[in-house]
Amino acid sequence: MSAALFGGKAMAVEWTITIEGRNEFGDVCRKAVRIDKSWERLFDGDLGLSIEDSKTIMAALQSAVVNHEAETYSLFRRVCPDCHRLRPVKDYTTRRIRTVFGIVEVRNPRWMLCRDCYPGMVDAFAPLREICPDRATSELMELTARLGSMMPYRQAARVLAEFLPVEPTATVRKRTIRIGERLDDQVAEEELHARAQTDERRQLEMQLPGDRRKEFVISIDTAHVRSADSNSARNFELVVARCGRGGRGEGGGRYFVTGSTDQRAIRDRALHAFGK
Repeated sequence: MSAALFGGKAMAVEWTITIEGRNEFGDVCRKAVRIDKSWERLFDGDLGLSIEDSKTIMAALQSAVVNHEAETYSLFRRVCPDCHRLRPVKDYTTRRIRTVFGIVEVRNPRWMLCRDCYPGMVDAFAPLREICPDRATSELMELTARLGSMMPYRQAARVLAEFLPVEPTATVRKRTIRIGERLDDQVAEEELHARAQTDERRQLEMQLPGDRRKEFVISIDTAHVRSADSNSARNFELVVARCGRGGRGEGGGRYFVTGSTDQRAIRDRALHAFGK
């Protein structure tokens, strides 16, 4: 019936989206992506852009942006910061970078150290490793870890592949564990920093007899989080605390949450939270 409306000929609409980028070196990058829409699909209820159309568009645009940024940063790092000359070329390879909008393959150059500034040193470095050491963007790592912490890994991978142009067999478990390890390292560094400043904070205490504001009060509560799967061993305990000056009923204070029940760790976290 749709073809009859147009004299027996099926009509189609072609959409072309063009993106253009220009860096400080004057290089121009243009990328065009085409989406075909037929009237037959419109009569079937396919109105507007579909999820698959959005995946095609975002994958093409992401490829243009990532390639342009990677090439610009590589050219920037080729200039020696000491003598401002171009570093020699070691070789060119390719590098696959995973993003929330698909896998992008970029040219991965390696530059030698400047021979004039570093005579006798024969070494090379890949500038893209400086901005993307995990071969994946930080946004994809965080999104994968967030979903992997809320649902089974396979289900998280299916959800990502349903709405984003990413591979359905994403290594959700590895990325979630990697983000967790980085968070643990960050917490350990904060606790070490707080422990180093404990003595300094004690020296700043003023002896004010009868003044409740000199008291440092911490209120602690714990919660045991059980796994939804009764056969799973992924159970853990959370510590929720409030720390501040004054006794019960005093306003203000700061709150923090930690997964460690060690008394020294809780003390250091409290001092760090209160000192912010």
